Amino acid sequence: SRYDSGREDMARLFINIGKQQGIRPGDILGAIAGESGISGNLVGTIDLYDKYTFVEVPREVASDVLEAMKNVKIKGKSINVEPANRK
Repeated sequence: SRYDSGREDMARLFINIGKQQGIRPGDILGAIAGESGISGNLVGTIDLYDKYTFVEVPREVASDVLEAMKNVKIKGKSINVEPANRK
């Protein structure tokens, strides 16, 4: 489905912020890399929609990314990051 790249090594995360908040893929990438400490080149596909974003990260660091992104703000806006629903 479009919600999953099909790659077993990647976990898809949902972020409740998107284009309507002036967010660009680089903002998401920077926040994840900066907060979690993982290299930006490990981050996979970033799908930006009007009100939300999906981003793929390596499955083995997904829980670390989720933990690191608690209480993080992107462009001054509080965000919520959670595992994307599998369809």
